[in-house]
Amino acid sequence: MKLTVVFNGAELTADHLQQVISAAGTNTSVRVHTAQAIAISTLLSCISLAGSTKFLSLDFNGAQLTANNLQQAIAAAGANTSISVNTAQATNIDTLVSVIKSNKKFSADFNGAQLTANNLQLAVNAASANTFISVNTAQAVNITTLLTAINANKNFSANFNGAQLTANNLQQAVAAAGTNTSISANTAQAVNIDTLLSVIKTNKRFSADFNGAQLTANNLQQAIAAAGTNTSISVNTAQAVNIDTLLSVIRSNKRFSANFNGAQLTANNLQQAVAAAGTNTSISVNTAQSVNIETLLSIMGTAGSTKKFSASFDGEFLNTTNLKRAVSAAGSNTSVTVNDAQKVSISTLLSIVNTAG
Repeated sequence: MKLTVVFNGAELTADHLQQVISAAGTNTSVRVHTAQAIAISTLLSCISLAGSTKFLSLDFNGAQLTANNLQQAIAAAGANTSISVNTAQATNIDTLVSVIKSNKKFSADFNGAQLTANNLQLAVNAASANTFISVNTAQAVNITTLLTAINANKNFSANFNGAQLTANNLQQAVAAAGTNTSISANTAQAVNIDTLLSVIKTNKRFSADFNGAQLTANNLQQAIAAAGTNTSISVNTAQAVNIDTLLSVIRSNKRFSANFNGAQLTANNLQQAVAAAGTNTSISVNTAQSVNIETLLSIMGTAGSTKKFSASFDGEFLNTTNLKRAVSAAGSNTSVTVNDAQKVSISTLLSIVNTAG
């Protein structure tokens, strides 16, 4: 099994983060968001503890950087430490380019509606094989700017809001995409079905995410039927999807994932989805602490070592005994994530890290 422990850097107390990193084995990853809020001495200590063997991810908000914490973190990062910056358009471009040129594992995500000057292009131009540049709200990016970034053939991804598409920007982006480019659309149920099918049929690296509570007609089924080997289709709010529709999609054996809200489950839809899942299907549940523990353990039993299943717990509301039971029951293809880990007792965290190995 794989365990991910996620801390909020703005709410750290004591040395729980350091203890978890120290205890982490090869099956455990430690993630920290709001890393800019952590004292630099603590941050460097964590990176040092991770060394080159532990899996550590640090995410900074580019609009809230102070001093040179980001640069120091990059300089200290070991082989398995990943550094990322969200709101990258707010980061000083000289700082960003210097970090990119370090050739460490680094990613920067830009908000396409807030781009200024040519910062996106400069970041893409500087990127090496270890750098990933992405842009959200890509429908707001000038198409010439976007195509220039895509044509650089660096590791690049663009995410469009399907409810806000204009002209044929999505189609142009997909058409231009090379082997290192991924294009995605959220709110895919709002995309004109002919547009969506034309993009899918290019067989470029494309993913579409549907809101299961807002499906109309049979757009999801059509998207799945058209999907090739490079296309991934996903559904959030999967508990709202008609179960017959969901099962038919799963049984197509295309690359498909469904995410359920554990606080809104009805009947046994989640169980049926896991039972039907093939090798190309991933089933996940968020708010997993709201799922009856016996139900969750039964689902993990069904997943066994062959199905891809993941459960995400909220650290503020979880039952520690149930969490431990879930981690112990997880098969080799099951992932467990604990969010807001700073709100979980250190004894519980060290227990599940030890179980995960």
